[in-house]
Amino acid sequence: MTHLNIRSLALVSTLALCIAAPAQAQRREARNPHQGGSAVLGEVGLFLPTQDGMTTGPAVDGAYEYYLTARNSLRLGVGWANPKVDREHSDGTRQIRLGGDLIHNWEGGAVHPFVGAGVGSYFLQPIDNGNNFGSSSTKFGARLLGGVEYFTSRSFSIKGEGRYDAVMKANGYNPSGVTFSIGVKSYF
Repeated sequence: MTHLNIRSLALVSTLALCIAAPAQAQRREARNPHQGGSAVLGEVGLFLPTQDGMTTGPAVDGAYEYYLTARNSLRLGVGWANPKVDREHSDGTRQIRLGGDLIHNWEGGAVHPFVGAGVGSYFLQPIDNGNNFGSSSTKFGARLLGGVEYFTSRSFSIKGEGRYDAVMKANGYNPSGVTFSIGVKSYF
């Protein structure tokens, strides 16, 4: 009888472990971010140019992010900024960035700090009295970024980000600058 109880206990324990292991694996995969997961994000902010004679302008960014691991991702995105000229606010330089960034985040419960770096092409168009003026140019640039995400649910977060874009000069204009933004991110 003792052998039967030990065998029954062993069989029940083995079955429980076999059932619990896939359930635990599913819980880990359902957590965001996770390897193979994706997210889309959108944000608005202010661009502070380094060019003398220019003033702060609006910035808008959107991106798709793919998680290579739970901690590392590749972000592909597009951004728009429109800094103005100090002396005449209807003048400025529209800047559009197409680029990719590698991002690393840290687990912190609902709060996930992150840092990253990337490269991109910056399309620059001078603006005079609200209209395109002169020829546009395309320059190479690099980006350093950092920020924090706050998860409001398993698949949605609010994020704040600061980034510095170092861009090659174009016809004496320095398109480099700092952006501070706030946005949202949805995981799937």
